[in-house]
This record gives sequence, C-alpha cells and structure tokens, in this order.
Amino acid sequence: MQPKKKILGLIFGLMLPYVALVLYLVPRNQGHPQEQILPTWFPYFGMAYLLGAILLVSAISRRIARGAQGKLTHDAARPRPVVRLAVRAWAGYLVLVWCGLFFYGAVETVKGNFEWQRALPAGAFLLIFIVLFSRWLYTDIKKPTVADKQGNS
Repeated sequence: MQPKKKILGLIFGLMLPYVALVLYLVPRNQGHPQEQILPTWFPYFGMAYLLGAILLVSAISRRIARGAQGKLTHDAARPRPVVRLAVRAWAGYLVLVWCGLFFYGAVETVKGNFEWQRALPAGAFLLIFIVLFSRWLYTDIKKPTVADKQGNS
C-alpha cells in the first residue's frame, strides 16, 4: 500500500468518530429550537480532538513516509511544483483568515461584546492552529527543492 493511501486512511479513521458524533447530536436537537443545539463542551471537545488528530497524523505520517522512502523511485517521490504551490497558497490563506479572526475576537472581547470565558479557549485553539500552519509553511518554503539540490551538486 502506498504511503499516501495509508496516511489518508489514518486521517479518515480519526475524523470518522467525530463526524459520527456530530451527525448523532445535531438531528436530535433540531425539533427543539428553544433548547441549545449542542452541549457547551462540544465545540471545545471538537477543537481539541481535531488538534490532537492533526498532531498524531503528522507524527505518524513521518514514520510511514520514512519507512517507504527507500521503496520509492526518485521521480515518484518528487512533488509537483503546481500542487506544492497551491497547498502553500491555501495554507497561507488559512493563516491569514485565522489571524484576522483572532484579532477580531481579541478586539471584541476587550470591548466586552464577547464573554472572556468562551473567547479565551477559542482564541487559544485559534492561536495553536495559526502557529502549527505557520511553522509548516515556513519549513516548507525553506526546504530545498530538487532543482536546488541538482544545481548545488
């Protein structure tokens, strides 16, 4: 089995329980608009679960890729520049949107429009995602490409 398929299977396997829980809770409460749709703990659980899944997949995918690195040919392991550029652009877009949401939430919390008890954990999770994606983007941009390696040899 290819490493990409193993990693995608791992992601799917980790996200399926969360999606199943969402699909279980939301339809049960749709007939009662006066009640709260989801429990108060649910968004925080969801953010923590997604963060943990991202960290677990990133740690395990390195081992999967390292084990299969010797099996791949040099041409098959080379990422396509267009796809790599598109992924970088998407990650940069997400970081910018999350930074905007973080600053908006901080300003509204200081003004008193948001409760600080809810804004603090949400801002912390947002900040963690900003740091993770920014770090990945920075290391991906600084990583030498195949053309750089061939030109320097």
